[in-house]
Amino acid sequence: MAGVMGLGERLDAVRAEASGRGVTVVVDLHGKPVDLAFTREALSLRPDDLAAVIRDLAAEAATAAVTEARSILADVVPSDLLPS
Repeated sequence: MAGVMGLGERLDAVRAEASGRGVTVVVDLHGKPVDLAFTREALSLRPDDLAAVIRDLAAEAATAAVTEARSILADVVPSDLLPS
């Protein structure tokens, strides 16, 4: 079937985004940042504050990515076999 993604492809395609204080972070399933955007608001932050915002948003997005992956896995793996 053309156009139907397999499980591995679906997991590889997982992306999650979190935004705040003028920063948007997009991560993949492994929590690795794949996109980062700033507005003028973010650029007015002190470097330490900006770094903390990026870390916090990356962690938030990583949690969302794992939740999305669990949803994908739940389609094919019995829920009692998924880690909590």
